[in-house]
Amino acid sequence: MTNLEKFRPTSALVSGWTLVAFFAGFIVETGIYGGNLFAVSATCATGILSSYLLFIKPYVLIFDEGIKIVNPTKNITASWDLVEEIETKFSMSVLIRGQVFYAWAAPAPGRSHSRRMHKSDFGPGLHVNARRLADSPGSDSGVCAYIARLRLKAFVPNGESTFTVEGSYLYVYAIIGCAVISVLSFIL
Repeated sequence: MTNLEKFRPTSALVSGWTLVAFFAGFIVETGIYGGNLFAVSATCATGILSSYLLFIKPYVLIFDEGIKIVNPTKNITASWDLVEEIETKFSMSVLIRGQVFYAWAAPAPGRSHSRRMHKSDFGPGLHVNARRLADSPGSDSGVCAYIARLRLKAFVPNGESTFTVEGSYLYVYAIIGCAVISVLSFIL
């Protein structure tokens, strides 16, 4: 992996770490002022693990040889010669061997995003070659797709193609376990 660039939106990191601090505060507050510390800790552990899995863990690595998309439960790695298309409809996605893989770290903007854009962001002529909101440089999907398209365009094949999809459900099992312990601790 040469010329590595990691894409992760700052807003996701801020949201994730804010939630982690919020849940940790509940645990500290229960420890200081009393209460069912075991039940609160199990509930907050569920929240902390969920926050990590949904907000902090996802990112996209873009490098000269290919792309790596790290989602909550899957890691997708592919060399650029296997990437057929880069799309930004719902989030930045790549089409590899007929399968579409979405990047959680690069979501497309909602409807209200167009209100924050200037008409010059849509390119020359508002009606000619109009750019979609998801491709705008003010959105996470647009920035990540732009970087990926630049690397795809500059890619020189070296004969070695790699494509892996790795599943990791450890955090999901941990969240389910903490949730079950939490429910049982409040019931019993």
